[in-house]
Formats: sequence, structure tokens, C-alpha cells
Amino acid sequence: MSGAGGNMLIKGGMIVDGTGSAPYAADLRISGGRIVEIGADLSADGVEVHDAAGCYVTPGFIDSHTHYDGSLYWDPACDPILQHGVTTVLIGNCSLGLAPVRKESIGDLATLFSYIEDLPRDTFENEIPWKWETFGEYADDMRSRQFGVNVVALVSHSLLRGYELGKAAWSRASTGDEVERIAANYDAALAAGAYGISSSRFDRSPSGDLVPSFYADATELDRIFAVTAKHKGIFQIIPDMGSLDQQEKDLREYCGYSVRNARVPVISNGIYQRPDDPDYHPRLLQMAKEERAKGADFRFLASPRSIELLVSFHQAMVFIYVPSWNAVVQPGVDMEEKRRRLADPAWREQARADWDAVKEGFPSGGMIRGFRIVKAGKPENERYVGKTFDVVLDERGGHPSDVLADWVLDNDFEPEFVFPFTNTDDRIVGQLLAAEESIISASDAGAHIGMFDGAGDTTLVLTRHVRDSADMTLETAVKRMTLEQAELLGLKDRGVIRQGAIADIAVFDLAELHWDVEQKVFDVPGGKPRFRRPVGGMRYTFVNGVLAQKDGELTGQLAARFLDSRDREAA
Repeated sequence: MSGAGGNMLIKGGMIVDGTGSAPYAADLRISGGRIVEIGADLSADGVEVHDAAGCYVTPGFIDSHTHYDGSLYWDPACDPILQHGVTTVLIGNCSLGLAPVRKESIGDLATLFSYIEDLPRDTFENEIPWKWETFGEYADDMRSRQFGVNVVALVSHSLLRGYELGKAAWSRASTGDEVERIAANYDAALAAGAYGISSSRFDRSPSGDLVPSFYADATELDRIFAVTAKHKGIFQIIPDMGSLDQQEKDLREYCGYSVRNARVPVISNGIYQRPDDPDYHPRLLQMAKEERAKGADFRFLASPRSIELLVSFHQAMVFIYVPSWNAVVQPGVDMEEKRRRLADPAWREQARADWDAVKEGFPSGGMIRGFRIVKAGKPENERYVGKTFDVVLDERGGHPSDVLADWVLDNDFEPEFVFPFTNTDDRIVGQLLAAEESIISASDAGAHIGMFDGAGDTTLVLTRHVRDSADMTLETAVKRMTLEQAELLGLKDRGVIRQGAIADIAVFDLAELHWDVEQKVFDVPGGKPRFRRPVGGMRYTFVNGVLAQKDGELTGQLAARFLDSRDREAA
């Protein structure tokens, strides 16, 4: 199936077709949601004409790492990702998803998803209809809906384990019979529309428990990979990132499963330039080269953005490795309890010990010194806004955990920081985006909406790394964000401009594109806030042959849909 687009002509542009070939001048004729003719000076024949003069015409971009699972139900257009030329998104990443789930576990799932991805829990639980238990029932509900962007889904390894093992999934490996039930449930999910599976050895619950997929042993993983190979799916993993040694060990293990199971594609979150560890990305790239040489189909997700997290003291995952602090910043802790803990000498002693025990990740290496203060609290402290926290540390002296606790108490828990964790060197970021061991798709759009908006990575690649720095050619960047990912996911007739292909199209003047800092808006149900990336200067975005946005304004047309395995076979 291809969508229900009308008849139209995109006229006067330069085609960048997604294959890596050089741009060429041509018009595109679209009918019934597909490209039916490509040529010079095509006649309008009375159909709607869209002017692409001065613009490049490319396939719609594919974002293979988003968390729009919940927000598709309250914002089916996924604003503003369409305005950045994206026409297809992958959800169900990071061993998180909406199915399978037993009715009695919905509250627990809402808590887990909202905690890990920093989403308002009541919105997540109340705005999703929860009409399903199995993935097939969830897929049926998704197929009944229309969206702004096409949706591809992975099934959650943690949810599969929880569905079959219940609470035991959080503490142990599965037994022989349980392994077979997990595998059968997964097989049914793939047959019902899932494009693969996502797993995690990193994420934790609000109480600090590792997610169920962490406990999958070799027997279970062998079966998971065998089922994935049967359906030509993909395997997405977050390795244990507690140390670089452990991360590399995990990834080599998963590469081994790929080699033994028909080269199942393994996609890892993610590869970044880390200012605290110059050896981090070179070592991971070398590991990937070695494993790919052995036959593993392995790639890292790569993002152009400097990963900057908003740190508040009411909800923040940045303290995940510092248990004492992590317990304080959870949304369910009332203010009096927060104040009591931070003033308690016993808590302070434990917090210093937890802080000093972290050898990699925050707060190792004095990372807190680079926290940029974006909100203070008391009027007399507003002079610090825009400065980094090293100014406060140097003025006050003492252990960083104590200084931070005093600062938070002095300002009544109002301080907010931006924490630049990775990708601070644009030159190295450009190298990672261009590496054959990576795919450009790590936006995290839809998650962490109180910290940042991941939408717009496509525009940042085109501006910073194509137009301004020439880290890669336009045709290479387009291929990496379109056909390369369509082939990875198995999306036939998408990610390319050719006769007969589905008309997912982005049209833009490269000189007019711009990537801007997020702004806080209050349009989540109930008037809750989120950060929103401003639109990026795209002239048009077409989805399934329908004009979805023009000059940054959504048209209100929801022509996209849930893509499942039947689409892959029949497209």
C-alpha cells in the first residue's frame, strides 16, 4: 500500500535521489501517493504545482531513534519533526514501548517509561487508550489511526520478559519454558508488524532496579536473535555504559550473535565525542571495525547535537549513578523531604561517597564545573545565570556535592542547569557522522521534553556538516538519512526518489535552512511544558504524496500511517 496522495507536480528543483548520485535538475510528478514520472519541464496538465525553484528535492528523512510512542496519541503530527523534513520515525527504542503489557501492569509501565524518557506520567497514562495487551492488538490500534509521519515500531525486550515472567523478570534469567514463551510472543509481534526488538543493559527504574532485558542470558538471546533473523528484523541495544570496558564487552557479545544469526543488524546507542575521555570514540570505532570485519552487521547511532541535558531538582536522570542525589530529584518526593535530606549530615556523607565512587559518566572528571546555570532562584543570584558552576564552586569551596546541596537549598530547589555531556567538538562529530560504522539517527525526539527537543537533527546535519563545514557532501548526507536507513529497516520503495517509489519528499533551499535553540511551550495536555525546536526553513514536506507542511506551517493533513511487516512485503 502507498497512501492516498493526489495528483501534483514538484517543479524546478534539483533532485538528490538518496542513492548518493550527484544532483540533477528535474520535475517530479506524483499520483496516488507515488512518484509516477521524473523529467525536465514536465507539463502541469491541470494538477497542483509546487514550486521548487532554487531548492533541492530529496527523499523524506528517516529518524531511526525516537520516543514518540506516547505522544503520537496526543500529538499525531509529532510537531515539529515534519518541519525538519522527516517523514518516517522508528519508535519502541531502548527496550521501551507500549506492548505487550498486561492490564494490571499499565501503571508500572507508565512510571517506567515516563521516568526513563522524562515524560509527564499522568499524561502518559491518561492520554493513551490502552486497548491492548498483545503487540498485535497494539498494532491493530495503530493501524486504525493517521499520523503526520509514518511510524515503524520495535518491540520491547523488557516488556516481552515482563509479560511472561511478571515481577521475576526484574531479577533473574528465564527458564527453558519461559524462553520459549518469550520467543513465541516475540515471533507473533514480528508477524503482527514489529520490525525488530530493542533491548537495554543500562536503564533503571526510579528505585534503581535494572530493567528486565538486563537479565536475559545467552540462551534467551540466542532464541531472540534466531527469531529476529527469521523475520529479517533488527536488534537495537543500549549496552551497559557504566564503564568503557563493560560497554565494549557487551557490544562484542551482541556482534557475536549477529555473526551466528544471518548477520542480524545490531544498532547500538550510540557513539559520541566525550570531552572527559578522548579515547572513548576511537576505541569504540576500532571495536566496530574489528567486529564488522568478522562478519557482524553492526553500527552505532550518531547524532550531530551536543548532548545537553536540562538538570533540575524535580526530575533529572543525570544523577543515575549517584543514588543519594537520584533519590532526591524524583518527582514523587515532596519539598519538605527534599529539604530534610539535603540538610541531613548523614545524607551529606553518603552523597559525598556516592559522588566520589563514580569513575565514568557524571560526575567524574569534575563535570559539574561545566554545568551552565540557566536559572538560579533568589534574585541576588541571577547574576550567575549564563555562567558555569565552576564560578560557584571556586567562590564557596568544599566538596562539590556539598556546594551543590547548599546552592540548591539556598535557592529553594529552583536552580536549573544545562549539562553539555558529549559532542562538544564539531570537527570530531563530523567524523563520527561520516564513519561507515555509524548511522545518522540518534535524535531521541519525543523523549526528555523537559530538557531538550531532539527534532531537527536533520537540519543540523545539512547546515553545520554539509553547508558550513563540508564534513560530507549533500548527496552523501541525504543517502545516510534516507536510503541507507530505509534499507536497514526493510522499507521498500522509501528513502529514494525514483519512478514508482512512495512520495515521501523534502524540499529545501540549503542556504535558507537554520537550526535554532529550543523554546519552552505549554502545549502538552493539561498545559504542561515541553521544549520545542523552532522550524528549520524547509519549504515543503510531502508524506505519502500529501503536502504535510509548507514553509514551517503544518497543513493539518495526516496522511501517514503505521508501517508493519505486511507493508514491507507488499510495498
